[in-house]
Amino acid sequence: MKKSKTIWVLLRSHVVNLPPIMTVMQCLLDFEEYEVKFISTQDSGLNKENFQEFILQQSHQVNKLRKLKNYIDYRSFVKKTLSKFASNEDLIWLGSLDTARACKGLEFLETNEYILHLHELYDTHRGLLESIKPIAQKAKKVVSPEINRAAILQVWLELKERPIVFPNKPYSHPRTKRMQPTHEKTKAILEKFATDKPIILYQGHIGGDRNLMPIAAAMKELPEYEFWLMGPDHGYAESLVKVSNNIKYLGMVPAPFHLEITSYASIGIMSYDLINLNNLYCAPNKVWEYCGFGIPFISNHCISLEILSEINKIGIVIYWTTEKFKNAVNIINQSYNLYMDKNKDFFEDNDIRSIVEGLLV
Repeated sequence: MKKSKTIWVLLRSHVVNLPPIMTVMQCLLDFEEYEVKFISTQDSGLNKENFQEFILQQSHQVNKLRKLKNYIDYRSFVKKTLSKFASNEDLIWLGSLDTARACKGLEFLETNEYILHLHELYDTHRGLLESIKPIAQKAKKVVSPEINRAAILQVWLELKERPIVFPNKPYSHPRTKRMQPTHEKTKAILEKFATDKPIILYQGHIGGDRNLMPIAAAMKELPEYEFWLMGPDHGYAESLVKVSNNIKYLGMVPAPFHLEITSYASIGIMSYDLINLNNLYCAPNKVWEYCGFGIPFISNHCISLEILSEINKIGIVIYWTTEKFKNAVNIINQSYNLYMDKNKDFFEDNDIRSIVEGLLV
């Protein structure tokens, strides 16, 4: 059956590195109203009717000269593909600032409606943001993952309308606690670190900039818990593990199988180096990974997470000290079922489909 509209999703990146774009495509395909076409540098792994990919294979870990050539090649590939297969009635979804920069000056920016999806604030790279200001100002809609970022981007890009908030919520989530492992890595971890104690989990990059030492110190006084660290180690994990025998480093687990480990946690940890506005107004997908399982979080003092915790009662935001962390754990433990229910409600109340529908109107 002929679909009512064709939507082109453009991404000069590997979609595994930008899960929100995968969410966009999954949502569009589930509407069953659109032909969805994807121009990228790595295939998506999606295999659905009315979905077509145009892939220019590129590696993005390259030197400056190769990076410039990659830009030129991708731009040429987009131009050639759209000229051959697209019409002026098609909608274009620009999947990132980097993608928009690569497409500057192409004809579709004048002939087609397009949505610009911005994932960060770029406050430490304002020149990059300035370079796509004309594209942002002509966009049908601009998208940002967090409400404060949206307001700031409206000012910096001089937009007539505030960007639409499109949270970094995954389109699908297993929702089941204590999942049966299906990957060799998760099977090995759950066998090696099997415990009856409640688990406090940190998942993400493990480096000194995340300042997890106050939590490690607190674990010496929380022997009834275990603190699990999961993610790529940047030379910091060993120093944390040495602090207390109830701290374990699990290693790195490939997505989405890491959620099999997440499902065993009782409390989730988020920590950011508050050195710029982008981190202060962070928009972590970990919020959604935790709350989909009903797992409350404890984080350091990011404003965006403070707003979420105060309004929705899904976690606690503190200044990172050992005493404050111990107190936060005790507060959550005393009302755990309430926090669990609030997290599940928060996850279910945020409807990605309705946001996408609103963007397409």
